Amino acid sequence: MSKIDAILAKQKALAEELESAKLEERETVLKDIKAKIKMFDFKATDFKGLLKSRVTQKQVDEFLAKKAADAKKAAAPKKK
Repeated sequence: MSKIDAILAKQKALAEELESAKLEERETVLKDIKAKIKMFDFKATDFKGLLKSRVTQKQVDEFLAKKAADAKKAAAPKKK
């Protein structure tokens, strides 16, 4: 086995270990968040503004496409 193969095998094992750790910790974190929501009496409406303020990948793609189109128009030679 070459050094690269060994490194790739370690990388794959670490990726699997990372996913396992995330799944284990996810439950603990979720329980903690739920407990804090109950403690501070948060409602779903308290989070609506946060969710709407996030930029989606679709919005980023549309912005980049518009920017590219504007740059293309600016670079096009003007006709007389």
